[in-house]
Amino acid sequence: MKKNVLIKALLVLAVLFLLAVGFTGCVPAPPICTTATVNITTPLDSWWYDIYIDGVYWGTTNSMGNMTLYGVPIGYHNFYAISTDGWYWGNAYPTIVCGINNVAINTY
Repeated sequence: MKKNVLIKALLVLAVLFLLAVGFTGCVPAPPICTTATVNITTPLDSWWYDIYIDGVYWGTTNSMGNMTLYGVPIGYHNFYAISTDGWYWGNAYPTIVCGINNVAINTY
């Protein structure tokens, strides 16, 4: 009789151990952030600017010189703005992080 109780107790401990080990890996990992949203602003309102990031064209701002970019890679970048008539231009060198970033490009 004592032998059956001992075997049952060992089986219960083995099952509890396996369950504990099995469920520790079930917690989902947080998502890895690789891109971010960037709000571009320029000092001259009522002007359109072509926006480049690291030499790649990303679009043209609205008439107020503002633009929101989605999917910008995380890291250090060269943001370049040139007015559509070519008179004004400027650079900004921010490090983009996860989430929403604000980049002001001063133009001359």
